[in-house]
Amino acid sequence: MKKLLFVNACVNREISRTYNISKELISLLKEYDDFDVSELILEEEKIQALTSETLNKRFELSVKKDFSNEIFKYANQFKEADCVVIATPYWDFGFPAILKIYIEAISIPGILYKYEESGCPSGLCKAEKIYYVTTRGGYIDDEKDLGYITVAKLGKLYGINEIQCIGVNGFDIQENNVAFIVKKAIDNLPNQL
Repeated sequence: MKKLLFVNACVNREISRTYNISKELISLLKEYDDFDVSELILEEEKIQALTSETLNKRFELSVKKDFSNEIFKYANQFKEADCVVIATPYWDFGFPAILKIYIEAISIPGILYKYEESGCPSGLCKAEKIYYVTTRGGYIDDEKDLGYITVAKLGKLYGINEIQCIGVNGFDIQENNVAFIVKKAIDNLPNQL
């Protein structure tokens, strides 16, 4: 069975439009392929930003190529996924800080990528695709969403060649019908697989 990693950076999940669209996407993906889904709810994980102490410990273990330590659990989980869905709202031109902290926790040479003798990086991940699902209050092109750009660049570094943005706009425009926007986005998901 293939592994699908759902990196959930949504807050207020009970009412999160990003979360609702992502759940529908995952249901569709499970219809198309035999995925075992692991949902990682970032706000429940209480992932901490790197400090001098944790960074130095991680570096020491990495040099020894001892990647069995608990500090590497998120990176090892990401590496083994066959598909990744990242769900996050669009905040401050990018994404919430918890997703950046998660990215710091997984971006480890020797697990997600390595450096060749030439100094060029090459990816080590199994995943073929990342779906980046985000909702935005205004009208922002995917190519101007710094969160998506960051994930797309990192995905390539990790060896994942296909990174698709499912960005849904216009939620904070007063005259827009939010329920209609969500329904339209969900109805359009099959066209985005």
